[in-house]
Amino acid sequence: MRISKIHIENFRSAKNLDIEFPESGMLVLVGPNNAGKSNILRAVHNILGEFWFKGETAELNDFYNKDKSNVIKIEITFDNNRRVVFDSSKSWPTYFNENGTQVYASSGNVKDDFPCTYLPANRSVEKNLQFKKWELMGKIAKSFNDKAQAKKEELEQKFDEVMRVLDEVENFKNFKEDFVSFFDEMQADSPYRLKVNFKAFTPINYFKSINILANDSSINDKYDIDVEELGDGNKSLMLFALIRSYAKNFKKEAQGLLAIEEPEIYLHPQARRHLYSVFKEIVKNSNIQILISTHSSAFLDTEEFYQIGVVGKNKDEGTKVRQVNKQTLISFCESTGVPKNQADAENISTYYGSTSNYRLNEGFFSKFLILVEGETEERALPLYLEAQSVFCDFSGISIIGVGGKGQIPKYWRLFKSFGLPTLILFDNDNSDDKRSSNGIIANTFNIRSEEITDGTLSIYKELDCEKSGVFKQKLIVLEQNFETALKKDFDKYCSDNSLENKYETYLNEAREIIKPEKDRQKGAMARFVAKRIRANYPNYIPSFVSKISEIIK
Repeated sequence: MRISKIHIENFRSAKNLDIEFPESGMLVLVGPNNAGKSNILRAVHNILGEFWFKGETAELNDFYNKDKSNVIKIEITFDNNRRVVFDSSKSWPTYFNENGTQVYASSGNVKDDFPCTYLPANRSVEKNLQFKKWELMGKIAKSFNDKAQAKKEELEQKFDEVMRVLDEVENFKNFKEDFVSFFDEMQADSPYRLKVNFKAFTPINYFKSINILANDSSINDKYDIDVEELGDGNKSLMLFALIRSYAKNFKKEAQGLLAIEEPEIYLHPQARRHLYSVFKEIVKNSNIQILISTHSSAFLDTEEFYQIGVVGKNKDEGTKVRQVNKQTLISFCESTGVPKNQADAENISTYYGSTSNYRLNEGFFSKFLILVEGETEERALPLYLEAQSVFCDFSGISIIGVGGKGQIPKYWRLFKSFGLPTLILFDNDNSDDKRSSNGIIANTFNIRSEEITDGTLSIYKELDCEKSGVFKQKLIVLEQNFETALKKDFDKYCSDNSLENKYETYLNEAREIIKPEKDRQKGAMARFVAKRIRANYPNYIPSFVSKISEIIK
């Protein structure tokens, strides 16, 4: 049993929102602050979490536009057709079984079968370690109890041994006998008397009596540390380790939703990447699903694009989530030049994983994305944009080198499918090894190769590409390559303004300091020259950078 669909209406920033939960079992929500990512997690937790969310308990800020006339509706559908529907105009959620028949909460409450463990950004891990029915530890304890029934008699014998030892503790035996006697005495006026005593624990009680303790061997391994004394990072890791162990050892019983805001909190980069691999292991080995909201590229991958939900918000529609499944991307590929049947559901992920890297993953967080050929443009272009008061990091702009001209269509298709605003920058080099790439680009963007390789091009040109009903896209084509176009543009600037041209001087300085081998370190060289030009020619703005700035703005 797994979640397949989530529908949210009029809850906080979500006016009308539909989400498909990926078959892989993980959904990663990315987007700017205040886009509504946390509201999605809260909506699901309200239905599957430990608390009962009712219409009369909904607060003013739970309603879209803080207007209580907007009826909140949250519907969660599972892959076995079970459903739960919350309607704020009614007292309780409505539950439906596999046949679509309404059932009572006592018999069809999905909280029992599919509880939500929620970790908000302000962590309260201790709460998730409590043995409540619909908390993670409650589910683990129940699974343990079911498995331990075969050992119940042996456990009862062990408890009797413990009780005999306790009876030898001063006053304990008298305390126990007085407790039984006093309770009986205080029921003197009741015709239906109860009897109490210290009974043998059930297996679940034994499990609840186990304390999780830590030990810091780097200081002194003689003393245990209570969970509450640990740092927040270790508390989170402890909870993830419990879930991982639960998924591995109780595969049949392990199901539910793990909803986490910003799993990257308290973790350094390597630990984030490792945690992401742990999450993938958990969803693969159990029916536990994971819903994440994050600002870290460590928790997504171009290869697993179908797990990504890009969250945005606008005044008319509220929070929206853009998802791209395999078939959607395949269809877009075919409509932008990929031969029919070349891409399919079996190879599309492998194709995008073959050249994936952490830098590419950053693109999903961008407000505006500039795809370039390589590190030369990636490292130097931000410095020239600053001369136009375009500060990439401040403005949420990513300039990403895709590893060559021929890779541009591949990643443009992916990011464009997610609706991310993009600009393409590449050169018109038509040497033997670039001719094929130019043809691929022309085919992708519905233009002629000659429009790219035009020999009369001076410094740069802008191309407006379009395919009716499919896309619109701007391309900036540079003369020969980035370095050639920049040098020619800078020569013209110095000549027009009667200034000494120190471009070659800066280039020689870069060679002396960086000591590149052959064509390597081109990005570092370009950035060094850019810094020198920016420092000594503060009014210089490359003509193609002015055009890029204009498009961005």
